Amino acid sequence: MGLFSFLKSEKSTYTDRVWKTKPMAWRGMITDSLTAITKNEVPIVITFFEKEQSDILFFLTDKKVPHYQLSSELAGEAAKQDKVVFVCDATLIQSPILMNLLKGWQAKGKVSFLFASHYPLPSKEDQIIQKLNATFPHCPIIFYSSLDEPAFEIFGSDKIVGLLDRMGMKEEEAIEHSMVSQAMKRARTKVESSVAREIVTQSEREWYARNIKKS
Repeated sequence: MGLFSFLKSEKSTYTDRVWKTKPMAWRGMITDSLTAITKNEVPIVITFFEKEQSDILFFLTDKKVPHYQLSSELAGEAAKQDKVVFVCDATLIQSPILMNLLKGWQAKGKVSFLFASHYPLPSKEDQIIQKLNATFPHCPIIFYSSLDEPAFEIFGSDKIVGLLDRMGMKEEEAIEHSMVSQAMKRARTKVESSVAREIVTQSEREWYARNIKKS
């Protein structure tokens, strides 16, 4: 059974955008971030893995995109930043200092939460999504994924890419639909059911290599 072969329509509390490749997904994420800045909004790029954050920071630097890495210790300095893409680790969402900073920004305008990827275990990710939805109910939450991620590879993403190629989907185009979001979550729930005891890692690819048994 393929990743998108059991689609059902259910209401989602976030938006998924899926590209063929990671560079295109991140380009889409940065484009959305810069668009938000032009509207005097505050884009927050959120990562789940240390290597992912490092790669994002390098990507932003390489593309000459103004950015600032958020931390609890530098919340005061962060409050002084203007028209930049903020980057933070997902664990900081639990920090009262960061939450107060975000509430201050929200009082002045909209805050956008842009996730560089999904976390492999939906139960852990849901805690963060629920907190953001409860605290910032009118702020968009968007996930930027790509078919070359390990999460898709284990469900035969090469076949999906082939199908999209035959349909004429371009590299810069993204799939976006609530049914896709639900199908992706079901796939990750299936992954979670096979993980008896999670091994925490520094990258998504290492996480799948160490936590998912090869059949």
